[in-house]
Amino acid sequence: MTLRSASGRRTAAAVAAALLGPPLVTGCGIKPTGVVESGSAARVPVAAPSRAPIAYFVTGEGRLVPSPDPDYADNSPQGSLQLLLRGPGSVEQEVGLGTRLPPLDAGAAGGVRAFFTSEFHLQVRVPFPVAAVDPLGLKQLVCTAVSTAGPTVQVSVRGPDTELEPTRCEAGR
Repeated sequence: MTLRSASGRRTAAAVAAALLGPPLVTGCGIKPTGVVESGSAARVPVAAPSRAPIAYFVTGEGRLVPSPDPDYADNSPQGSLQLLLRGPGSVEQEVGLGTRLPPLDAGAAGGVRAFFTSEFHLQVRVPFPVAAVDPLGLKQLVCTAVSTAGPTVQVSVRGPDTELEPTRCEAGR
């Protein structure tokens, strides 16, 4: 038997609720109590959001994970990129985060440059060839640059070999 009308479905739902409702409500074993006063809600001071530089690192499963560093002084796109190019610190490594960017010599992270060519376009220049960089490594660069530049910004990555097409951060996609 199929119920085709809306009133038939409502009737069936009412019958099911009438049959199943009392056993479900009475069978839980919790006795009713009155209102219990517990005081006011907890108050926790929370700092205002800052534009702390964020480096995006990679999990073992290949997902991007933001790693903010509020103690790092340079909260510009270039500063965030320098933080990224230094590689994951001990805390990030302990939780299994890594990078898909090529290894750099000590001090080479300072060779990164980031500057706006228009209001919504940021060019990132890196000291290594970019044509063969893992796509997830490129996402690391783009999302790290955008972390302090703003979500509406498009980023072009340029290395000594080529300049890639402008793209947006697609973390988690």
